[in-house]
Amino acid sequence: LFLAGLQNIPQNLYEAATIDGASPWQRFRYVTFPLLSPVTFFVVIISTIGSFQIFDQALVMTNGGPGVATTTLVLYIYQVGFQSYHMGYASAVAWVLFAIVFVFTMFQFWFQRRLVTYE
Repeated sequence: LFLAGLQNIPQNLYEAATIDGASPWQRFRYVTFPLLSPVTFFVVIISTIGSFQIFDQALVMTNGGPGVATTTLVLYIYQVGFQSYHMGYASAVAWVLFAIVFVFTMFQFWFQRRLVTYE
């Protein structure tokens, strides 16, 4: 994704910054990073959502153990719903997971207003 974002930055901006006497660090700070901010924002959102959905690693490696040390929320939903057959409770926990992910995502959308530039 970052490679596609880097390829989308026009070369004439780098040339103009070089003519103006910008160092490589200044070109990165004032040209590259602001133009990559939408891509960075997208990657942060997708990574955050993906991190809440970690299931298979914890199931395969430790099955949530020792004790409940590596039990993630998605693994807990699986254990309650499909091993204990408490589907209603598992559904309620899934809605809580949805609410948590939604709040985190909305916070990131609110926070991105100051950091992401679409120019």
